[in-house]
Amino acid sequence: MNNALVLPLSLILYGALTLYMPSPPAVLSENPHGPLHALLLKATADMGIAGARWIGLIAGLAGIAAGARMIRSLVGAHAAPGALVLLAASPFLIAHTRALSPAALVLLLVALSYGLFWAFLRSGHLGLLAGWGAASVLAFTADAALIYLPLLQGLILLLYRTRYPQRHAPWWPALTLTFGLWTALFWEPLNRDWTIRLAGITPEQSLFALDAYTSLSTNLLGMDALPGSVLFTLLLVSGLRACTDWRKDARRGLLVGGLCIPCLLYVLSPHNSALLIGALPPLCGLCAMGLRLYPRPARQGLWIGLLGTHCWSYWHFY
Repeated sequence: MNNALVLPLSLILYGALTLYMPSPPAVLSENPHGPLHALLLKATADMGIAGARWIGLIAGLAGIAAGARMIRSLVGAHAAPGALVLLAASPFLIAHTRALSPAALVLLLVALSYGLFWAFLRSGHLGLLAGWGAASVLAFTADAALIYLPLLQGLILLLYRTRYPQRHAPWWPALTLTFGLWTALFWEPLNRDWTIRLAGITPEQSLFALDAYTSLSTNLLGMDALPGSVLFTLLLVSGLRACTDWRKDARRGLLVGGLCIPCLLYVLSPHNSALLIGALPPLCGLCAMGLRLYPRPARQGLWIGLLGTHCWSYWHFY
């Protein structure tokens, strides 16, 4: 396929899957730590559910477009088309963006945060750093748990400090201001919620990690998720093999950390779906990188398998 057609087709695919409504959209409970989404819902209150759905659709389309730029930056030109198609057709993403939830807005802001951070690392332009700060603030006002984004990016800058020594002087004041604002807004209620949550965790609840992974890859649980989860695991392991140069390439560190850290926080937190939305672009990127390791006939067979597992997921969902 012509690479120039991948983004338009991904937007069409995402829009069609989101707008298809055999049943009324679900209304997810409002997150008390996400004032930005509540503000958007109030702004469209006069338009009812239709207004909220159109706002979500526009945010989701913008998120796919921003995700295309982010994914190309992190996984490279060859793997980017496959990663974008996986993202646009993700059953987990569609299930949450069809509902009246902040998922589409989260996707947009996560993609902007990663994209602007990587662009700043490469060029050092202060305008990009200012854009990153704005995207990070909007992200954690959309959902307070997204504070992990600037903290993960700060960790990446520490791990690769010898490769980007000239970026540290402007970066740390910007990170300090961003985290200071989050602390002023959300530290007290989130600290209370997390203290209660962590005190109630038992070893048996480690199985939630498996549920989180199967949900992220297929939007299914139990045996229904087995075919898709096995296929995604195969591609993910292959993608991690493609990241063996992670000590030299900060993009690999961003992809692996961007998948692992929000999934871990999801298991330890009250199961905030925004964290899994944040983990979805890195998952798709790693799986697409894994696909590129196989010869063409095998890649074609894997794409057929992905199509089959997606159809299976949507058959259960719709």
